[in-house]
Amino acid sequence: MTPSDILALAVVALVLGSMIVANRQAEYNFTENLRLKTSERMAVSTARLEADLEENLRLVEGMGVALSLEPEIDADRFARLADKLVEGHNAIASIALARDLKITMVYPLEENREAIGLDYRDRPEQLAAIDKALLARGAVVDGPIVLVQGGSGLLTYYPLYDGEDSETWGLLSAIVSLEDLLADRTITARHPDLDLALAKNGPDGSPADILFGRAAIFEADPVTQAIELANTQWTLAAVPKSGWSEPVSEALPRQIMIGTIGLVIIAAVVGIAWLMRLRQRNLAKLGRLSRRMQLALDASKIGVWEMDLESGEAVWDRRMYALYGKSPDCGKSPMQIWFERLHPDDLRKEKTRMEITIAEEADFRNTFRIVLDDGETHHIQVFGTFFTDPDGKARMIGVNWDITEDVRLHEKLKGANVEARQKNAALEKAQKVLRHNALHDALTGLANRRYLGEAFAGGKASEAIGPDGPPYAVLHVDLDRFKEINDTLGHAAGDAMLRHSANMLRSIAGAHDFLARVGGDEFTLVTGWDGNVERLTRLAQEIIRALGRPLQYGEHHVRVSASVGIAWIDSETTTMRDALVNAGIALYEAKRMGRNQFVIFDATLRNIAITNKKVADELLAALEEDQFEVFYQPQISARTEEIQGVEALVRWHHPTRGTLAPSHFIGTAETTGSIARIDAVVLEKACAQFQTWQQSGLAVPHISVNISAQRLIDPLLLQGISESRLKPGQLCIELLESISFDDQDTSLESAVAAIKALGVDVEIDDFGTGYASILSLLSLSPKRLKIDRQLVLPITTGQSQRRLVASIVEIGKALGIEVIAEGVETAEHARILRELGVDAFQGYFFAPPLSADALTRFARDRNWLAQIS
Repeated sequence: MTPSDILALAVVALVLGSMIVANRQAEYNFTENLRLKTSERMAVSTARLEADLEENLRLVEGMGVALSLEPEIDADRFARLADKLVEGHNAIASIALARDLKITMVYPLEENREAIGLDYRDRPEQLAAIDKALLARGAVVDGPIVLVQGGSGLLTYYPLYDGEDSETWGLLSAIVSLEDLLADRTITARHPDLDLALAKNGPDGSPADILFGRAAIFEADPVTQAIELANTQWTLAAVPKSGWSEPVSEALPRQIMIGTIGLVIIAAVVGIAWLMRLRQRNLAKLGRLSRRMQLALDASKIGVWEMDLESGEAVWDRRMYALYGKSPDCGKSPMQIWFERLHPDDLRKEKTRMEITIAEEADFRNTFRIVLDDGETHHIQVFGTFFTDPDGKARMIGVNWDITEDVRLHEKLKGANVEARQKNAALEKAQKVLRHNALHDALTGLANRRYLGEAFAGGKASEAIGPDGPPYAVLHVDLDRFKEINDTLGHAAGDAMLRHSANMLRSIAGAHDFLARVGGDEFTLVTGWDGNVERLTRLAQEIIRALGRPLQYGEHHVRVSASVGIAWIDSETTTMRDALVNAGIALYEAKRMGRNQFVIFDATLRNIAITNKKVADELLAALEEDQFEVFYQPQISARTEEIQGVEALVRWHHPTRGTLAPSHFIGTAETTGSIARIDAVVLEKACAQFQTWQQSGLAVPHISVNISAQRLIDPLLLQGISESRLKPGQLCIELLESISFDDQDTSLESAVAAIKALGVDVEIDDFGTGYASILSLLSLSPKRLKIDRQLVLPITTGQSQRRLVASIVEIGKALGIEVIAEGVETAEHARILRELGVDAFQGYFFAPPLSADALTRFARDRNWLAQIS
């Protein structure tokens, strides 16, 4: 809070206090004046009242003097004297004559007849005053008393005696009506605005007995007047009927006037305080702005100058001198310093510019150079404007600041910009190369799978379908048995074959066709589609013939064949993505049918794809709802005829199709990626069941679980095996020969080695149907191999099939591998296979795949022994 605010508050408080004091003083003055006026009026009325009381008392005394001389006065004479006495004096209500303190005569008689015979000795309240009158031999006033006719009155006693030394012979008493006395030419008549009260004083001199008016008047701070008469004291009190307070009608104008004056003063003081505060804020703001501007000027090294256009004299601040390398006391004028410092090449131009600027009197901005004493050139920027000072003189004011660093930075930026443009050009070129490399296959130079996706991404092909049909057809090409080239001649030969195949496809593709390498040995050709199936057929045949031509690689003629899947965009296949998927399905069908041929995607393949999609969705639901159950088929030892082990086989409890064998869903599971999850479920349940058998004492040496290629390379497989907590030799992993050896490379050996390290045996399943070599068997070193049932079934009828099985058994024995024969359906199968040296049997001759409970009963009942015998 500022001093001006404190002063303003003090003045406001003083004004408010003065207003309150002035109002209270005015109210006090009003009350005192009213009391004074009331006292003056009461003094006059009291004097009149005393005179009236004195007059009535003298009348009573006069009648008493007259009666004193007539002790024998009769009633008529008394009446005439009394009538004459009270004539014109309404305040005397009655007169009584008492002899020996007993009333004998009264006036007026009719109204007071009952008083005749009254003995004052029976009225002790009056005896004191009577004794006082008799003793003083003079009039005494007493009262008040309540009058029979209403109201109150004063009693006047006067003793009667016929001489100064004579005895009193009687007593004259008179009653004076207070109401008549006060109303008759006194206060109540003259002052109707006053409330009056008359009281008789007590022994202590204070009002005691109320003679007239209300007792409350004595409690309302009245104006009082003392009355003394005939040895008696009274007090007369008066209070204005409106009270002592000032009426609102009289006080309001004064209060309004005082309030108005006070508010005007307060408003003036507050206004002055606000103006002072505003002035202080403006001064503070101006100070801050001045300091900021000073700081900004110091920090930016901006110099300020001013010039009188009439005299041509200029005034510089200290920063201007610093910019030009001079001091203010150098003895030279600012304009002289400016001309001396100007760069020679800018001197004439700047002088001309100044003359033009002064002539036009327009705001200007310019840049020039100056040369300091050390020979260094600085760049100065100037900004100026014109104004007229209060004296009417034309003046110019402006600023100068050094922009040398900005100029140098600008030159550097220009050089950097040129360099950046050169680098950007090189970067763009590199980006083009990188993008080309990212979208093309480095080996063949063809577009890659990413480029294929980007080229046909975004929007449905149906948006571009013309009147002649869909615009695109897809030919998915795969090289058959390409892996054999890498295995026999090395990867360099394989790369040469891929480049050769790419060149063959380039020679076949049209100018507007899109050719891409989308896999290791897979290519995709996207061509225009006009509905001509024969053209696509000829194109596929041409591709197959071209890729079948041999490649001369060193001394070898390298040859491959090709399979082609064909699909196109139509009303049902609306996107390129769907067309590529359909072409892949057709390619898979071509390879399944024997390879080196083409297949066109049609309604049948579409239905198969839809069915596979449905089965794939159902497989996911089956995994979530635990619809898979593990069955077990026993393996019987050919030598001991005891259970050598069991194979875990999965069954699907389909909600609508019943229990399904693996042949109904394994293919779809492999293509959709669900096979690994199914294998994990089978492994977990089979291991848990094996532990249950072990705990119940059932002698099952080991359990075999089939593992797919996808599951084999799954990192979670080893974790699942570890969590099974089976002892070494109790768990055996079965690998399909065709999948394991044909589709995998060195990763198979690594996976098998890791499995063996956990104490798990490895079996080759369906041996004889794939392409396993003796070297592969040697590298994998399986514990067992199982002869496929397709090779076992015909051995009872064909010698060639029997020799083939015998050869497989001999290979197994030579490599130290146990041999299990699948598909043992009859006792003859068992006899022949035992003779051929097979180690174990598995087939329906002994038992079909059984549930866990059924296998438990089978093992305990040992019924297979009777069948063998």
